[in-house]
Amino acid sequence: MESMQELIPFAKEMLSQKPTRGMLKVYLVGSVFAVLGTVIGLVETVCHPFSSGEPMDAEMVLMMAQEQRTVKAKTQCNVGRQEEEEEEEEEKELATAQKMTPSKTHRPSQRSMANRLHAS
Repeated sequence: MESMQELIPFAKEMLSQKPTRGMLKVYLVGSVFAVLGTVIGLVETVCHPFSSGEPMDAEMVLMMAQEQRTVKAKTQCNVGRQEEEEEEEEEKELATAQKMTPSKTHRPSQRSMANRLHAS
């Protein structure tokens, strides 16, 4: 029965053939179960997003845990790379600073690099 329009002609045909009471009871019980199943399915579909107390499937839990581990590993990898890049930049800055610093016999009019960095 795809629609209610088909149900009415079916019921008229059934009654015109003079079915037995047992046959009517079987069709009636089947129809009641079909309607109840449809109603329960609709209610479950509507209420499902609001219920958080249901236990999750084992596969879902495993997939979520694996995804969290992957994200955590990626963030740790990115943080490690950033730290390495920062260390390399600091080493480059120190190397250039050491090249630019005058010798210990510099003239009194020149300030050392440390004072320049501190003052700016």
